[in-house]
Amino acid sequence: MSQPIHTITPFGAALRLQRTAHGLSQLDLSSAVGTPSRHVSFLETGRSRPSREMVERISEALQLPLRERNRLHVAAGLAPAYPNDVLDSAELAVFRSVIDRLLTSHAPYPAYVVDGHWNIVRANAAASALLPTDGERNLVKLTYSGAWRTLILNWDDIAWPGISRLQADAARFPSDEVLTSLVGLAVAQAAGAVKVAAGSSDRVVCPVFKLGDEIVRTVSVVAQFGSPRDVTLEELRIELFYPADASAEAYFHRVASQSAVKELTVCSRRAT
Repeated sequence: MSQPIHTITPFGAALRLQRTAHGLSQLDLSSAVGTPSRHVSFLETGRSRPSREMVERISEALQLPLRERNRLHVAAGLAPAYPNDVLDSAELAVFRSVIDRLLTSHAPYPAYVVDGHWNIVRANAAASALLPTDGERNLVKLTYSGAWRTLILNWDDIAWPGISRLQADAARFPSDEVLTSLVGLAVAQAAGAVKVAAGSSDRVVCPVFKLGDEIVRTVSVVAQFGSPRDVTLEELRIELFYPADASAEAYFHRVASQSAVKELTVCSRRAT
């Protein structure tokens, strides 16, 4: 008697993609999940259908981000397990308030919020002043092929460390074509850049800007929400720039003062 032919299901394809992206065999994954390797094989070939509990156990074993967990749930014919609200929604109002307070309190230094595709979705006044007038708001494109490339004096130094961050993101989202495209763009642009040597004395590789006639050295810090259970909140990153020396400190305070004077002048003209 011939054996029934099983068609690989969307879940099976998604599971195989995640497993191979993590460099695991079916036996490795079954051991991590705590299920027989035959069951993992059946899940991939479509002979078995996963329960919601099994999808979560697999997601935990692979340490998948929430967006990828939702993709596995949907591929299994289940509803997404985690909310994915837009930042401007009423559901995220309290978190949006926290972000805005952080951006405001960080003045006069630049701070901006980046989403999962490296788009700048929020920025304080100091960061907005650094953004070009052409409307480009993708941090990867700005840095590797846009206006910021000519503003960053040590571009060669930051190019490959930035690509490492991008590649780590793409590895966590193996089916995300946008991230894959951004990695390709950055790698192509950095082809001639020299990688930072392993023995470099730099503790952290941060951008040095050439703004007008001034050299502005910065230290950057990335902040994220702790233990998020919403896709959007998990993917948001708040990039905070601090001055790395007294010259940069003076520059940011001077620019903020000049902006305040201009705003006051505009308001006075409107009042008259």
